[in-house]
Formats: sequence, structure tokens, C-alpha cells
Amino acid sequence: MNDSDTSQKIAIATQSDPRLTLMARIQTPLYLFDADAYAIVWANDMAVEFWEADSASELCSRNLNTDASVAVKENLNHIKQDCFEKDTTALQHWTVYPNQVPKTANFLMSPFKTLDNRMLLLMQVETLSRAPDEETLYRTTALMHTTTMITAYDENQNLVYSNGAARDAIPTSFSAGKKRLVKLEDAEHIQIALSKQHYCDIEAQVHTTKGIRWHSVHIERCTNPTTGKQMFLSTEIDITEQRAAKEQAFILAFVDSLTNLPNRVALMNKLNALLGQDKPERFAVLFLDLDRFKNINDSLGHAVGDLLLIQVAQRLTDSVRGEGSVFRLAGDEFIIILNEIEASTDSSTVANRVLSSMAKHMLIAEHQLLIKTSIGISLYPENADSANELLEQADAAMYAAKASQCGYCFFDSRMSMTSASDIKKRMGIENDLQKAVENNELELYYQPKISCASLKVCGVEALVRWNHPELGTLAPDRFISIAEESGQIVELGHWVLNEAMRQQRQWEDDGLPVQVSINISARQFESNQLDVDIMNAMKLHKCDPRMIELEVTESMLAGDPDGVYELLQRISALGLRLTLDDFGTGYSNLAYLQNYPLDSMKIDRLFLSDSKHSVLLRTILNMGRSLGLEMVAEGVETAAQVDWLVKQGCDQMQGFYFSRPKPARDITDYLRKASSLSIDSSNAANDQDHAA
Repeated sequence: MNDSDTSQKIAIATQSDPRLTLMARIQTPLYLFDADAYAIVWANDMAVEFWEADSASELCSRNLNTDASVAVKENLNHIKQDCFEKDTTALQHWTVYPNQVPKTANFLMSPFKTLDNRMLLLMQVETLSRAPDEETLYRTTALMHTTTMITAYDENQNLVYSNGAARDAIPTSFSAGKKRLVKLEDAEHIQIALSKQHYCDIEAQVHTTKGIRWHSVHIERCTNPTTGKQMFLSTEIDITEQRAAKEQAFILAFVDSLTNLPNRVALMNKLNALLGQDKPERFAVLFLDLDRFKNINDSLGHAVGDLLLIQVAQRLTDSVRGEGSVFRLAGDEFIIILNEIEASTDSSTVANRVLSSMAKHMLIAEHQLLIKTSIGISLYPENADSANELLEQADAAMYAAKASQCGYCFFDSRMSMTSASDIKKRMGIENDLQKAVENNELELYYQPKISCASLKVCGVEALVRWNHPELGTLAPDRFISIAEESGQIVELGHWVLNEAMRQQRQWEDDGLPVQVSINISARQFESNQLDVDIMNAMKLHKCDPRMIELEVTESMLAGDPDGVYELLQRISALGLRLTLDDFGTGYSNLAYLQNYPLDSMKIDRLFLSDSKHSVLLRTILNMGRSLGLEMVAEGVETAAQVDWLVKQGCDQMQGFYFSRPKPARDITDYLRKASSLSIDSSNAANDQDHAA
């Protein structure tokens, strides 16, 4: 049934209502209005005249809905709710246009229930009454049309009044004041505030017809002018969107988008807040840096690196266990602030907990990764009384921990000058290294390897030098570790690979066929392109693969066993020799080396320099030979060491006793001389005299 049919049915039903017979005689325009259908269903003669209708039936047939604006409809809807729910009256001063003739009057509206229990508005038109004063009219209109939610509660917090905006927002089941609040602590806060003063301002989550929303609420304690009893007047504004925007702005400003940890800005705010207290408590700053994190980024990609940082952040948070706060400073650097610590032992406890947590493998995108961290610790007030100084000192202590590989280190005043100077030098070297290849500043030196059986040269090892324009010739220990940390080792290693092969081919063409050993960096080894780069370099320089030897370290073999095996097999299949460098300083053992396609093994110089290692060195030589590996001893410096190695059946020797590393032009002369002579003590001694 549509609205028109309903109105007609109501009109018929009202004909038998005796109340209407009495109202028909009243000399004031009266009519019944169906607010749902926007139709008049009954009118007395005075109302018919006011509306300039031909008859009551003609007036009831009019469709007033088309002439009503949206604002009028909203207004009438609020009035209807007030009249029906509160059983009250409403007064409006309107201008209407019957037959396009403007008429201004007061309209007094009250609820009217029909005999069949339908609710209508009884409209009384007061054409002779003066209009309400403007202040009253504007106040009533403002309360009705404002989007601010206005409510009044009695002393028992029962709702006694709500304007239109509040009625639209307040669910019937949450009409009581306390029930509207989502959090109990907000209700307690309001109660305490109103007990001390006459008002309370709060931002709180409330139940609404749209669900839980954030409202800015102002509540005033006042007196009901009619009863004299206490009442509460509340005004509310929906701030959900503003709150969300504020939270988003906070996240952008103070939260790291990757790890969801507080960021550098939040860190500085925290430190300044701790230092700005009237009586600052003792606290510690822990500076953490992940070792070789850039290797993971370069070899496995930034996506894996990001996942690793997320997991590191979680492990750090778990390790702190509520004793402090974790921040991401930048990149792979994190800060932990421990509040109100009792002693340095508290910092040590947390540092050890972090190291223990980080020592466990992480499964990232099907990669088993083992990441280590170095931690520097500074204490307030022992070390400094400013945020920047505490961070700088913790950073210096972190570098000391990284250098000594002790896990964590407390700041010591002796670190400040040296660490600052070292950091400055490292940064300068890192910046200069970016153009070293481009400016042709790199050069390969070569150190001969001697056969124990013939005492003749059986190969050379390529060792990079940097002819720095200001610092002079730099050995690898001055810049290789920096290149590895910065990622520049990849470009540098690529240059070494090509230059060594170019030189090998040059010697081959000059009638000096000599095998060249090339050191491979960890980053090169972790790259899936290593075998491709090798193949391209051999093709470019037309090298015989049998004349090229690659040296890898033990740490490179400690990763994914299957991946390491596959890469070594691909390289070995190219025809190159593979040597394990510096055995005894890393992670490997002889038992599992047989799983890899290695051709030889170089024993670290530490075993030869210490006479106490002779038994162990003899055992390593025997076991290496049993695995079919050629054994190479590094660091040979005396004739006695030469004799001992020859007697023990070592295959090759290398060290200053025979020759220091030399530039290609010098090693060429050395090779020509050595090709016809055996190396004896006198030759080696003479060589040492003029070695660079």
C-alpha cells in the first residue's frame, strides 16, 4: 500500500472520530497532517479557507510532498519525533504558499493518535498571533538544524532531551549517559572531572547508530530551571575522520613504516623527555648495527632484506620485554633505551639477551639466514648529559664491539677521539673508493707461489692495491672491509677478476705461462651471477681456464649447503681450480670439505708462525692430502719453515721468504729469472732487499 492509499484510509477512519466533530466548530484553522505521506487527512472549515481550497476533500487530495524542500522535510521529521516520543508540542513560524499566495503564520503542532492507533500531527494555525521573538525562533531553529549533537540528562543520567542531530546518532539501547561510552575509564574520568569542576572536555569512543565513533564531548553540570535539580548538558562533535587523520600524521612523523617501531624523531623526543625531567632517572642507550646486512641486500635482494629487518625488530622487542623502548634509527641500525636501570649489569643482561636471540637462524623467504649484531652502550649520567652525545658515544662503543667481535661494549672516554677520527677516515675512504675504478687508481700486485717439490714458481696470487691520490699506496686491509660494508666490493671484485685474467693472458702471450689465483669476495660469491661473470671474463680475455684459480674463504661455505654446492659445481665445470683460503680461521672442518669440488687448501699463516701448532699443522696436512687436496702454506718467512714444510710433504708455499707482492712489471722480471733458476736462500734474501 502506497502513502496515498494510507492517507485515504486514515481520512476515512477519522470521519467517525467524535473529537473531530468538536474541533470542526473551533474558529481556528485546524487540520491533521500525515507527516509520512506529506498529506492533510482532515481539516476544519477555517483550515480549508486558510489553504484556499475548494473543499476539505480537495485539500486532502493535494500532494504537499512535491512542494516540500529537503530542509522542511528534515525539520518536520525532527518535530514529529519530538511530538510523538516526548508527547510534547512544537511551535514553528512558517511561510506557506497555498495557490502561490504567501501566507505567514505560527504553526502549533501536537501529537494526535487516531482511533486505530495511528500517529498524526494536529496542526493549529495561529494567523492572528504575533510571531515568536527572533531570539527564540533562531534558538529553536539552531537547535533543530545544527550538526552538533546536543543532549540533556537528569541527575540519574537518563536522557531527557536530544536535538535532531543527537537523535540521529544515539541508538535507543544506549540512551543512558554511561552506556554510550565504550571505555569504562572514560566514564570514570568524566565523573572525577565533574566532581571537581562544572565541566569536562574529553575525546572518547562512543556507541552511535553508525557504530563506534570518536566524539569530542563537552559536558556541563547545571541546574534544571524548572525543577531546581541537577542536570547535565552535553554537546558532541564527531571527530572520527579528524582523529584518523591525526593518527596517520603521527604514524608518518614518528613511526618507521617498515618495522612499525618508533623512528629517529620519536627517539630524539624520548631522549629529550628523559633528560628534561626535574630529576632525570638513570638510563642506558644501546646502539645496534647488523653485521654484513648489506651483503644480504645485495645478494638476496631488498625484499629479503626488508623481511629480515621486520623479524629483527620483533626479536629486539621481545628481548627488551617491557624494560625499555626499541627504535629504528636508519637502515640496519636500531636503538634500545632502557629506563631507570639500577646498574650497568642491567644493560649487560639485555645486551646478552639480544645477542642470544639474534644468534638463532631466521627463515626468510625460504632462506636460512644467520645475522649477527654488534652493540654499543652509553650510560646517563656517567657518559654524557645530552641526547646527541649519548648516541655518538653508543655509536663509538658499537664500532669498538664490531672491531673486537665481542658482541657488546660499554663506552669508554678513550674511545671518543679515536672513534670519531676512525669514522671520519672510513667515510673519506668510502667516498673516494666510489671513483677508484673510474679514475684507474686500482692496481694488481702479484705474489709467487712456490712448489715444494721443485722450489720453482708454480703460480701467483693477485692482490689488489689502491694508489690513493693523497694517501699513497693502500694495502687491502685499509679498504677491503669498507668496500664490503658499503657494497662497493662487487664492482671492485669485478675489476680484479677481469684485470687478473687480462694479465694472465698477457704473460701467456709473452711466453711466461703462469697460473693466477684470484680472491673472490663474499658478495661476489653470494651472487647468482658469479659463474656467468667468470665465463664472460674468460671469453673476453681468451684465458685457458686451467690457468685460473679462484680462492674462496671458509665463511662463504657456511651458508646454504645446497646453494654453495651448486655454485661450486658450476664454477668447477668451467675448468677452473678452486682453493679454500685461510683454513682454520672460520667455520669449516675437514670432514665436510670433501663434499665440495675443491682442488687445494691454503693453511692460515697463524699455524706456521707458532711452533706450538706444529703437531696440529702436521695433522691438517695429512688429512688434507687424504682428501685429495693440494696443501698450500701461507706466511713462509724463514728457511727453517721451508725445510719443515718440504719434509712434511706440503705441496706449495707462499710468503715473504720468497717474495713480497709486486706490481705486474716487477713480477714479470721475477718470473723470467725464476723460470730458469730454483729458488734458494740467497735468491730469496736478495729479493727481500728490493721488494716493495
